[in-house]
Amino acid sequence: MPRLGRCLRRRLAARLGGVHDESGSSIIEFLMLAVLLMIPTVYFLIGVSTVQAATYAGVGAADQAAKIYASGGEVSAGERAHRAELAARSVLQDYGIEESRASVSRSCPTGGCDAAGDVVAYDVEIRVPVPLVSGIGGWEPTLASVSSTSAQVQEG
Repeated sequence: MPRLGRCLRRRLAARLGGVHDESGSSIIEFLMLAVLLMIPTVYFLIGVSTVQAATYAGVGAADQAAKIYASGGEVSAGERAHRAELAARSVLQDYGIEESRASVSRSCPTGGCDAAGDVVAYDVEIRVPVPLVSGIGGWEPTLASVSSTSAQVQEG
């Protein structure tokens, strides 16, 4: 019986001789793994970093706008609002945020914004685009929407 088993093994090995031969397949495996794993991972990291940059931009823009408005001194309320809006837009531009994707708004939770001790709040909302995907027509793909609020007490 052992002789018959050896004979069967030899015949089977002769017919399936190429089963254990894997020459040249490592390059194909590497390329498939790169396509299936690396590209989506890199794309995910690009998306996360885009959202993180928009978050930092929103915090900086809201904070600067509120500080500029609250420390305006003797300047009129309209001029302070204009300067605060310009400061917020400047911060957003520094982070590469398009003006059409961000909205900046001011609110006064205590009722007024111009008296000493009044609270001035600026809200910045940014629609983060999907990385590497351009808009079609008027449609702009959005990955996430981030917002930030900063409040300052009016100097007097």
